Amino acid sequence: MSLRPHAAAVPAEDRFEAGVRRIRARELEAQGRRALWRAHHWPADYTTHCVRIGDRHWCRRCLALYPLGFLVAALSAAGLPPWPPSADPALIWLLCLPGTVAFVGEAVGAFAYRTRWQVGATLLTAVAFGRGLGYELDERWSPEFWRPVAVFGGIWFLASVFRVQTVRRT
Repeated sequence: MSLRPHAAAVPAEDRFEAGVRRIRARELEAQGRRALWRAHHWPADYTTHCVRIGDRHWCRRCLALYPLGFLVAALSAAGLPPWPPSADPALIWLLCLPGTVAFVGEAVGAFAYRTRWQVGATLLTAVAFGRGLGYELDERWSPEFWRPVAVFGGIWFLASVFRVQTVRRT
């Protein structure tokens, strides 16, 4: 004997609403997949992790990282670095730490996403990224750029994999 109600026992309105909810959920996931390249987040996180420009969502972290990073890189390549070159080995590595702590801490669930903290930490990392990228613009395969990218990028990647494996999408 089955304990599941027969389809006829569930009112048609309830079945219709359940079907509409399933269709909306599938459409929201499809929308998230199409926008993932620029938002990097699922639609449930758009309000906290993204900025809306027009009708599109863009990753807030990327909007903090890349424009400032490219500006610092251009200025560095033009001979206007943000600090004396003798400080590069320490500052490039140290300024990547706040962004890494913010990203990894959120990804592994050590703390909740906080917009100001994430953007502030990312802006510090952007300066280091830009300074390292300035070296790459001057000399191809520059260790000042690629070593921190490999280390911190690897850490960020592993934190992202951890999050994907442990947290279900909503």
